[in-house]
Amino acid sequence: MSERRKPAKNGVAVVEFRTSKPGPALLFLGAIHGDEICGTRAMRRIIEEIRAGKITLQKGNVTFVPVCNPLAHARNVRFVKENLNRIFRPTKNPRSPEARFANILCRLVDRCDAMIDLHSITARGDAFIYLDYPSRKTRALARILGPKTAILGWPQLYKKLGRAHPSFDTTTWAAKRGKDGLLMECGQHEAPASVTAAHNAILNTLRYYGIIKGAVKHRRFTEIKMCAAFFRQRAGDRLAKNWKHLDRVKKSDNLILNADGSVIKAPYDAFVIMPKSTARVGDDWLYLGKS
Repeated sequence: MSERRKPAKNGVAVVEFRTSKPGPALLFLGAIHGDEICGTRAMRRIIEEIRAGKITLQKGNVTFVPVCNPLAHARNVRFVKENLNRIFRPTKNPRSPEARFANILCRLVDRCDAMIDLHSITARGDAFIYLDYPSRKTRALARILGPKTAILGWPQLYKKLGRAHPSFDTTTWAAKRGKDGLLMECGQHEAPASVTAAHNAILNTLRYYGIIKGAVKHRRFTEIKMCAAFFRQRAGDRLAKNWKHLDRVKKSDNLILNADGSVIKAPYDAFVIMPKSTARVGDDWLYLGKS
């Protein structure tokens, strides 16, 4: 086995391990959003375990990018100029740091067979998977990562929203290039359990593709389809409750209390998905989904 540490381009450091036997090429991404550090910590732990001989790669190659947005990561913020997971596609004349990072990262996705993108969320809640492009292969991969819930319908929801809120994310690019790609939200940002979830997901993926030895447990998961998105309109608007991810709401329950005194109510019985009390004006604030 050989290790290649590629010179950091625009600050993006890549660590690649290659074996002498043919096999799948796996790619793991962390800190697409700079303040989401569970994937970063888990990958650095895995890298050291491989270097120390505690993990032995049997075939193929594995590429780790622990910090995909180094500028945002250094400032402990979600992004600097643009949300990297909304502009994840190549551009000829990148106009932001995130667009330059996207150019580098898209080439890595092009070279892999499967990609796992590790994130975390602001709200309290358990780990879950975004199954944006469900297929037999991606569902099989999702069943070994660990979470008990999969969220579907993100691309369809953003398409319905129109040009005001375009979305080009890691799994969209992976699907476009014919790769198996999943995004896993590993839990709350600072929760130690989120690092454990990310570490286990990496190990399970390596086992699933035969890169390392070991059996993988296949889990059933509940599928929840995203149906509505709410964006923060004014600084004085606030969420009606300190929602936890996947809290249930009933039709007509208060969701958002606007600064002008108006109230946005739940249009139907639903799950609250990824509420973000600290969202900036214009940012996605919370979603609703149905099982």
